[in-house]
Amino acid sequence: RLRVALAVLLSIAVIITNLALPYLIRLAIDNFISAPQLGAAQRLAGLGNLTAVFIILVISGFAANFFQVTILELSGQNIMHQLRQKLFRHLLSLDLTFFNNNPAGKLVTRLTNDIQNMHEMFTSVAITIFNDVLQLIGILGILYCMNWRLAGLMTLLLPLVLLHSAVFSRMARDCFRRIRTQLAVINSFLQETLSGMALIQHFLQEGPIEEKFRRQNHLYRQQTMTQIRIFGIFLPLLELINHIAIAMIIWFGGREVLAGRITIGEMAAFLSYMRLFFKPM
Repeated sequence: RLRVALAVLLSIAVIITNLALPYLIRLAIDNFISAPQLGAAQRLAGLGNLTAVFIILVISGFAANFFQVTILELSGQNIMHQLRQKLFRHLLSLDLTFFNNNPAGKLVTRLTNDIQNMHEMFTSVAITIFNDVLQLIGILGILYCMNWRLAGLMTLLLPLVLLHSAVFSRMARDCFRRIRTQLAVINSFLQETLSGMALIQHFLQEGPIEEKFRRQNHLYRQQTMTQIRIFGIFLPLLELINHIAIAMIIWFGGREVLAGRITIGEMAAFLSYMRLFFKPM
């Protein structure tokens, strides 16, 4: 629990550094690059200070991310180790009827691949969801504080992005489940076939067994190709929405800059924040 709490604190530090970088770019453009009232020496000195702060934030974010990943991996490996030990100890205490009803290959998949997936959930998925949600909320808050009209225009794309994410996640989740199930079937079939090879050859069943494995393997390939098609459709579609958002910022933000309602630095910061906004999606 202490490690997970520390990882959460480090994730907050990573988010703060990520959100601060576009703001520094805005300050550099508005306060120094496009500030004719300042002399060349003052501009260079101001840019030098902001550059130093920028580098410090980048290094700090890298260090926080490094220690966060290390702590989560250590926690996840410990959890996975204890879980495998307990499950294996539990298997040794079961009756023989349980092993007659459950193929050994299926049990091996449960003790290896499935626990590995749980490890990924502990170390990647949970903390990533926390980071992404917090970062999205922070970006929306910053955008509305900078310019509510431009932020409101970007908010119009939110329902489309959420609908896209909901449909994609549902289809991808169902596809992943079918892939895991079929992989367990293949592992079970391989274990039974290899352990009973003498019996298969004795009764000349090589041909039917090979055909059965070919069907199972073909089904697994079909499920995997379905997953690839889902990613091939939805990820470029999200990229298209991202570019539409950037085009809207350039079009509407450019008009706001020409009208004097926002600065060039604010528009540049908007573009940077929108890239950060779509990255977790």
